[in-house]
Amino acid sequence: MKTFILKLSAFVSVVLLVVTMVFSSSCKKDPMVHGKITVVDTSGVPVSAATVVLSSPTGTVAYSNITDASGVALFDIKLPAIFDIRATKTTLSGLTGKGILRLDEPGKSEDVQVIMKP
Repeated sequence: MKTFILKLSAFVSVVLLVVTMVFSSSCKKDPMVHGKITVVDTSGVPVSAATVVLSSPTGTVAYSNITDASGVALFDIKLPAIFDIRATKTTLSGLTGKGILRLDEPGKSEDVQVIMKP
């Protein structure tokens, strides 16, 4: 009888440990803030290989990335912040685009479309 109780007690302990691990890991929040910048021209066509720069309001460059074939540049940032966006592409004779990216809640994503104009 004692053996049965010990085995049952061990089994219950393992089950409680697994349940605790599952719930504690699912409650952890993503510490990153995600920004998705989509760059398009005035016709709405995605612009690939454009340089997207995120800078602070004081002008300090914080992040830079190049758009993919879909005109998308992704950014993963550790702290919430507000950035000025500047998109440029040298082969498009002076086309640029501007915007603002507000990242204010960890674990969330923010999508911004930037339209490149002359």
